[in-house]
Amino acid sequence: MPTTYVNGKIFVGTDEQTFANSMIIDDGKVTQIGNDLTPAGNVVDLAGQTVLPGLIDCHTHPKYIADALHGTACTPPNVNSIKEMQEALRQSPSYGQGPDTWIEGWGFDETKLAEHRSPNRDDLDAVSTDQPIFIYRSDCHSSVGNSKALELAGIDENTPDPVGGKIERFTDGRPTGFMREVAATQLLIRAKSAQSYQTDLTNMVNSSAHYLQNGLVAIGEMMGRMKPYTTLKLYQDAVQQGFAPKASIYYVFDELDPDQPLLPSGDQQLRVAGIKVFMDGSISGETAFNKEPYPSGKMGVSLTSVAKLKLEVEFARQNKLQIAIHAMGNATIQRVIDVTKDLQPWLDGMPSVRIEHASLMTDEMFKEIDASPMNYALVTQPIFYFAEDESYRTYLSPAQFKTAYRVKTMHDSTALLGLSSDAPCTPWAEPDSPFYSIYAAVTRKAANGDMVNADEAITVPQAVLGYTRDAAKIGGFTNNGTLTAGKDADFVILNKDIFTVSPNDLQNVKVSETWIGGHRVYQN
Repeated sequence: MPTTYVNGKIFVGTDEQTFANSMIIDDGKVTQIGNDLTPAGNVVDLAGQTVLPGLIDCHTHPKYIADALHGTACTPPNVNSIKEMQEALRQSPSYGQGPDTWIEGWGFDETKLAEHRSPNRDDLDAVSTDQPIFIYRSDCHSSVGNSKALELAGIDENTPDPVGGKIERFTDGRPTGFMREVAATQLLIRAKSAQSYQTDLTNMVNSSAHYLQNGLVAIGEMMGRMKPYTTLKLYQDAVQQGFAPKASIYYVFDELDPDQPLLPSGDQQLRVAGIKVFMDGSISGETAFNKEPYPSGKMGVSLTSVAKLKLEVEFARQNKLQIAIHAMGNATIQRVIDVTKDLQPWLDGMPSVRIEHASLMTDEMFKEIDASPMNYALVTQPIFYFAEDESYRTYLSPAQFKTAYRVKTMHDSTALLGLSSDAPCTPWAEPDSPFYSIYAAVTRKAANGDMVNADEAITVPQAVLGYTRDAAKIGGFTNNGTLTAGKDADFVILNKDIFTVSPNDLQNVKVSETWIGGHRVYQN
């Protein structure tokens, strides 16, 4: 039986201005939307509430979030020192559960800790030497483990650094436990995942409620893995057990056999969509690769050469996959543009090349993108400058800082703009709340009150489109993004009118209800 929703303020999602007050849903689809429709079937009075198309986080790390949700937040305002971190880990439900149970945490940023350094294995051994401990740094590129975690991963003073990563060491050669960049962090993650697939699966299934609470009906998994099991298998099993959001998986290229095809596959619920390439590190870790040195003299790290990037782009083209390229520093972004700007797109209806983060961009870069035949997406994260303003101001020169997160210029370019979280890869307790990102994109205010390049602010409707219509185009969620006839009946009802609240109140907007396929799957 159809259901008619009346008396609402429904943002259709086709453009910045179009609203309706009623819509009819039947068999999981929107069949009509408009003003004062003749009711059919059941009638639901929205009582003036604001409705958006289901939100989409097109760049996130659900496996990491699944781990983090049962782990310990090592972020302000509750954790501001290594001592407080140790105490927080002792309060973890995993603490004291035996040697097969990992104690996990996430979100520390050494610049925000009283000691102004990263924790090391000795700090974590003070919490436990019987249980393995693993904590993500805020960027999720680097991490730290205790002695037990290092032992399970087979890491000692004789272990060589992996390609693209570094095992930090004390002066005597003993590993400190700090694993710099993704390749090193994966050594610990594989040991953790290999120990219990069932734990990973349970955590993933349990994380479904987290997304629905945030109004997220679709997600982009940007860290697809082949080892110790395939990410596709984890999602397939999770969906069978009730994981609700739709998902597009992007496999890390370095885990693939470049001589074996990887074809796009699946459906709108779960699909393999592309490959992920890491070009550099993070700004908060001083590892984003820049043309000019940081004030400290560091240049950052280059993780992918021009020759290798060309091979990766060709692999994506031959296999009809998107290529999503992590690029934060301006030297890295320029390298991506140089390699791709003269190529013809190989995908229709969605970007062939996604530049993830696009943190430091110059006017010339935008001109090159606008003049290029390539269909680009710029997928950026306002939550980064919201939560990490101090790090950006510490590590960037004033000239570099001025080019940070140019969201308005991205929106005005020919590239598609996607807003996303990269969660949990930032030091904020709610890293994937769309409303903190929308607040930051519209006000350009950081959590500490600083203004971050105010002239790069966008409007609320533009920000919402970055989480709906344009995020759907970028992530290949063709049945989502708008509430037009024929689209899936995936939508959210808000507790406030996001289009009329004070800009400073945007961060307090919450989801009252989330609906997928015409069924309510979350209610506050």
